[in-house]
Amino acid sequence: MQNNTSMMKQRLNEEKDKDPEFLKRTICVLELPFVVDEQQVGNFFKKCDGGVKRLEIIRSGALVFSAAFVEFNKQKGKKKAIELSEKVGQEYDVIILSSEDFLEDKIPTRKEASKSAGSKNTTGGPCKNQ
Repeated sequence: MQNNTSMMKQRLNEEKDKDPEFLKRTICVLELPFVVDEQQVGNFFKKCDGGVKRLEIIRSGALVFSAAFVEFNKQKGKKKAIELSEKVGQEYDVIILSSEDFLEDKIPTRKEASKSAGSKNTTGGPCKNQ
């Protein structure tokens, strides 16, 4: 059975093959509580420029955490989402990063993500669980 990381990489690469611009509009959200649904994730990111085009939650056999990718209608939406993740670091406990960083295995640990919340970077920051 594949884990969330390998399943997410597979899905991102499938979408990138269909649309070369896909990664420029997409973020990854890691360590989501398993009970989170698409509506909750979508509501969190709906304030981003252009809105959410689509999102997909990836759940492997693990019963604790899931992961998601969020595709925005515009590239500005991705940038806004990463900025938003830095501002809400005390409210949720997930890791938000660019899809490119995810595919290149530039995945921060919780400790690294906590340090980046509030700094300007493409990796984003943590958000605490609901």
